Amino acid sequence: SLIDRFNTEYLLKGIHPQTSIIMVNTSNPRTIQLDVGWKEIKTKAIDALLDMLNEGIKSGKSKMFGHQEFVKVYTTCYDMCTQRSPYNWSGDLYQRHGETIESYLTSTVIQALREKIGQGGNILLTELQLRWTNHQIMNKWLKKFFTYLDRYYVKHHSLPTLSQAGLRHFKSHIYLEMKQPTSAAILALINEEREGAIINKTLVKSIVELYESMGMGTLDSYTSDLEGPLLDSTREYYAKKRQEWIDTDSTPDYLIKAERALLEEKNRIADYLNPASEGKLLRVCEEEILEKVETILLEKEGSGCKVLLANDKSEDLRRMFSQFSRLNKGLNLMAAIVEQFITSMGLEIINQRQARLDGGEKDKNDDPEFVKALLALHDKYLGVIKSDFSGHSLFQKALKDAFVEIVNKNVGQYTNAELMSTFCDRVLKSGGEKLSEEQVENTLDRVVQLFSYLTDKDMFAEIYRNQLAKRLLNQRSASDDAEKVMIAKLKMQCGTHFTSKMEGMLGDLAVGTGQRNDFESANEMTQHETKMDFAVQVLTTGFWPTYKSPDVALPPSMEKCMDVFKAWHDNKHGARKLSWMFSLGNASVRATFGKKSYDLQVTTLQAVALN
Repeated sequence: SLIDRFNTEYLLKGIHPQTSIIMVNTSNPRTIQLDVGWKEIKTKAIDALLDMLNEGIKSGKSKMFGHQEFVKVYTTCYDMCTQRSPYNWSGDLYQRHGETIESYLTSTVIQALREKIGQGGNILLTELQLRWTNHQIMNKWLKKFFTYLDRYYVKHHSLPTLSQAGLRHFKSHIYLEMKQPTSAAILALINEEREGAIINKTLVKSIVELYESMGMGTLDSYTSDLEGPLLDSTREYYAKKRQEWIDTDSTPDYLIKAERALLEEKNRIADYLNPASEGKLLRVCEEEILEKVETILLEKEGSGCKVLLANDKSEDLRRMFSQFSRLNKGLNLMAAIVEQFITSMGLEIINQRQARLDGGEKDKNDDPEFVKALLALHDKYLGVIKSDFSGHSLFQKALKDAFVEIVNKNVGQYTNAELMSTFCDRVLKSGGEKLSEEQVENTLDRVVQLFSYLTDKDMFAEIYRNQLAKRLLNQRSASDDAEKVMIAKLKMQCGTHFTSKMEGMLGDLAVGTGQRNDFESANEMTQHETKMDFAVQVLTTGFWPTYKSPDVALPPSMEKCMDVFKAWHDNKHGARKLSWMFSLGNASVRATFGKKSYDLQVTTLQAVALN
């Protein structure tokens, strides 16, 4: 029945009918004439609705129309749309629905708005907000009264829905005329807010929603009628601000203002503009206040990037990095300046070494203060890049390129590769640098970072291998673990081929310990009645540096020890050939001078000479 259908529709709309059901006599074949039916609709619904909109809805009134009032109008519309032709007035009601809205808009709304133009942005926007709200209310209620049109007539004839038709009328009769002064009012308020004024954000947001609605499901109206002028206005505003700031502010102060302005624009989007505008609006701001003055800001005398680096202005450097990272390729110039600055600081350290040599200081391959100065410089700006520049790859490259130039610029007789290797020797040998195990590993790690910038790494490797051999053969190495750690770091940096000989040297010593134990266990020396304590370290040719060994006439006791060991070794390793390196051995000799005896620690050759 009609009542069942109506109640279902009513509930779907979220309106709860009263408990008492209003009975409609659907059996009476009453034919409603167009003018009669329209007069009833106009009197009971449209005129009442317009009166409420014009006079304002009374506070505390929860419903504009009661249940019984609504049912009567709805029923009349339903009957007029369901009568048989020629008394089916669906087309006429659809047309008069549109005419009603048009009449109200042109006779009342547009006139009220025109009167507010020129009286101030807030006044115009407030009036437009009221009229837009009223239109939405009117559109909603007319749609409810004429719901049956939407259900059948509109679908059958592929016409705009009642809601769409209402929006189109508002756009053609109100929006198109008012968009220009309305946009101007909004932009004026935005500029006032930029200058520190407090504006009615809720009012602006409601008008922005009007622009969005006028796109009929798209943002075309918002984009062309508000966003476009907003971007132009923003560009003009910040072009003036840019010139003011650049003339009066230091680079850090300028960037503080730029950072604040960009944050405020981002918040402005969140407060009352459409989110789709965020990227475009911020891009305009970035172009005007950052991109167009990037070089001026970075190179500004007394406060540019180099000055901030020289004075360790970490917070300002972070802000500078943050702001220019917004721009496409905005960090390139900044990274180039950082590279130039680090290079200049490194060359200053090198020039100081040159000045010391020119001043008469003896040139030697051991200059720990020079290496420590380079390490400190690298540590400092590696930290700056990590903390202030977020470890960005451009600045990592800047640090690398700067130190490639620094560590490969040699002064004096010895290369930086040799100075660095000798510094490692000081750290690793007993009696050198007084460091804890943790400090040793940390220092080696830092040296390897410097080593990575050397172009002639093979020279470092050769020098380091010679010094490693001396430490190992003379038992001057402070820690086998530290030696292994250093070799592992070099291996990670340059690969297995780079450290294979060094690893072989350590391997020889490990094997040699077992070999000496085996020789001692065999009691060879006891069996041959030698009176000397004798130990041999067998080295693998190719792992160790090349050494010259002179022809020496050994004492018989030494020769006998050598013959015993050779016989034992040949028996175990027949395919290996032994070559004796007398220049590398050492001996403990008991010497008696008068009544006193002394133990002398000498080389093998010295022991032969003393015999």
